Amino acid sequence: MLTANLEMADRNASITIALSQPLRLELARIARNAETTEGALIQQAVEALVQAGHRPEIPRYARRLGPIAIAEDNRPARVTAAE
Repeated sequence: MLTANLEMADRNASITIALSQPLRLELARIARNAETTEGALIQQAVEALVQAGHRPEIPRYARRLGPIAIAEDNRPARVTAAE
């Protein structure tokens, strides 16, 4: 078990995380190489996960529209393949 102190809403919360032994060893190696603690790495990972949840996603249909280019007048212009 690994315990990390995470800042949550103006107070500290202690959360216990169960990790497999190989994952725990890899986390310890990464922390040692980064000259930080396992708890600090977990804090950073949770913060990145929370931030990723706040980013707008690209709608599925938009991926099929193709690349978007900005025209000289700053209006979006669709890029089409030369025929």
